Amino acid sequence: MFDLTAYNTFGLHVYSKDGLIVRCVEDLSKIRDDKFIILGKGSDVLLTDDYDGTVLIDEIKDLEISEEQDSFLVKAGGGIVLDDLIAKLVSQNIGGLENLSAIPGTVGAAPVQNIGAYGVEIGNFIESVEFVDLLSLRKGCFNREQCDFGYRSSYFKKNPQQKLFITSVNMRFSKGFNPCLTYKGLQDEDLLTYADIRNRVIALRRKKLPDPKVVGNAGSFFKNPIVEQAVLDKLKNEYADLPVYAAEDGKFKLAAGWLIDKSNCRGITHGNAGTWEHQALVLVNRGEARPHEIVALAKYIQAEVKTKFDIFLEPEVRVFGKDGELKWSQL
Repeated sequence: MFDLTAYNTFGLHVYSKDGLIVRCVEDLSKIRDDKFIILGKGSDVLLTDDYDGTVLIDEIKDLEISEEQDSFLVKAGGGIVLDDLIAKLVSQNIGGLENLSAIPGTVGAAPVQNIGAYGVEIGNFIESVEFVDLLSLRKGCFNREQCDFGYRSSYFKKNPQQKLFITSVNMRFSKGFNPCLTYKGLQDEDLLTYADIRNRVIALRRKKLPDPKVVGNAGSFFKNPIVEQAVLDKLKNEYADLPVYAAEDGKFKLAAGWLIDKSNCRGITHGNAGTWEHQALVLVNRGEARPHEIVALAKYIQAEVKTKFDIFLEPEVRVFGKDGELKWSQL
């Protein structure tokens, strides 16, 4: 059995039948099982059971940084810790990802969820994603359009059955100082460098989010719901302080954390699981929590928000069970 406790930031004690640490593309030829899942650091993952197959751990850490007239090109191995990459880029005055500072996880996992924070999504900087098709062991590459990035979504997330192992991510960053400072907390004239922004983002995250090394969690558990104008108008009539952000196609994004808070679910504890006292969007392992306790808490929160606001909260985390990835409706 392969212990997965260190490979999921919830810190849940689960196992797989086998595990393979992948440090280079050639290591993938060592797969001896036709049943496998791919993990980086397991920072946006909920493992609900022991997995009856092999878990592949992405540890490819090659890094190339080159320069063109107006931009920097970065080719980063899928196993690089994303925050380590951001720190290195910022130290070389290469900006773009600083708003994603302190988000746990790897470069290879980032495009799967199209991770985002403080107005920035990583998909905006990705030119292409290189991968190995584990069903044929053939190399492939998708450009940005083929990656089909959406809100916390991508081709890779929508098509898990294809078993694409991300080996590297190619990104382009414009030269010059072009920060994204649209979100509250970043609208400050003192933020004059990418390092300033990175430090501010880290401070903001530490203030409201638990460190997974100390308190087990998977970051934001639910997506911010997207609603139509009619739904927004109805809610605004009753809740004048409702936080709202513009979304695509004339729709609007609501703050899931606010909805959970107003549903009296911030800081609650069910069994050994709970919601974080400073950010209700984060579910935490309060100590020796078992997978079913996390699931039960999440479903309770969904029910409470649905009852109060008639809005369904969709989980952001990817869920894996005994036989592989699951849809939330299967739990």
